[in-house]
Amino acid sequence: MDFRRIEVIFLIVFFSLDIFLFLSFRNSQQLVSSTSTNTSTVTEMRKRNISFGSLDTKNGNAYYLGSQPDDSLAQNVQKLRNQKVEYENVNHTLVSTLNNPITVTTANRTEVMNKFVKKESNILFGKDYKYAPQLSSSSQMIYVPTGSLGEVYDKTAQLVFSVSEGEVVGYTQTYVKKLIVLHEKQAIKSEKEVVTNLYANSEIPNNSKISYANLAYTKLLEANDSTIYIPVWFVTIRNKDSKVSTTKKVNAFTGNIIKSSTNGDNYSAQ
Repeated sequence: MDFRRIEVIFLIVFFSLDIFLFLSFRNSQQLVSSTSTNTSTVTEMRKRNISFGSLDTKNGNAYYLGSQPDDSLAQNVQKLRNQKVEYENVNHTLVSTLNNPITVTTANRTEVMNKFVKKESNILFGKDYKYAPQLSSSSQMIYVPTGSLGEVYDKTAQLVFSVSEGEVVGYTQTYVKKLIVLHEKQAIKSEKEVVTNLYANSEIPNNSKISYANLAYTKLLEANDSTIYIPVWFVTIRNKDSKVSTTKKVNAFTGNIIKSSTNGDNYSAQ
């Protein structure tokens, strides 16, 4: 595809994005932002037995990113060994069943699979992925792409291993070769602002622990065969009594709590 055509496509996509953002802004929630309010909120959270580490107060920057469908997996599938592979053209997804399942334990599975991922005859572009414990569970090990623009927590670019009875039996993989910056960088909400806002909106229950608070890109919308990503805070909260974890998502630009996934994903943290 020539550069001019790509440029036209992303102009159309970004116009769609502008409309979406305008409508979202009209219904946006206000973020609790004053220093004094945040400080008192943190104190109140600790009194209610909510555990968390030091909360970063720095407001960083992030982008609107875009990508287009990519068939790099299909073009390189012949490099894979010792596995039965199928490629789904519609979703650009590679599905693999390992000829020899890999035995893992709770203690060693990260180390074992990190080594497996780095070998190109095992996983295509494996060096571009990083293990994401926040998204993983006892039955799935999820790896996400990481690069200079940040990590991507989204099923459009993800490596998911299936674990059954102590064995990794196969995986599904999606891949984005290149992320394109659609707009100049913008300020984002700090970790402290996001966490205190979640509490103020009754999203963090008493007697719980914030086990993860990570910033990553996730899909906002699709338009003209292109995907637009925005930065989102993924905050995982673990109930100290039930031991059940839930992950809350917050738009890093606006501070709005994402009540339902923009892309249908339901992540289950460990």
